[in-house]
Amino acid sequence: MAKRRLHNQIDEVIHQRTRLAIMAALAGVKALDFAELKAQLGLTDGNLSTHLAALERAGYARITKTFKGKKPHTAVAVSAKGRRALASYVSCLQGILDKAT
Repeated sequence: MAKRRLHNQIDEVIHQRTRLAIMAALAGVKALDFAELKAQLGLTDGNLSTHLAALERAGYARITKTFKGKKPHTAVAVSAKGRRALASYVSCLQGILDKAT
């Protein structure tokens, strides 16, 4: 049986640069406000929404829509599955980089 190559194990959902930045921004916090995340990463509403939808479909992010007073509020958090996926992604990249030294 062929040996599995580390580069073939990279999670393509996370590996996309904007989604990686989103996951990294969310990893150290309980949740972030949509507007706060958008400002941190310098994204447009549409761009952030599209990438969050991909992360949500994969089960990596949770998006909660509520109201604060009469204003809509969107909070974004990494799910437990997303935390595990990010840890696995980082480990995979570290394994690849270890071979480069």
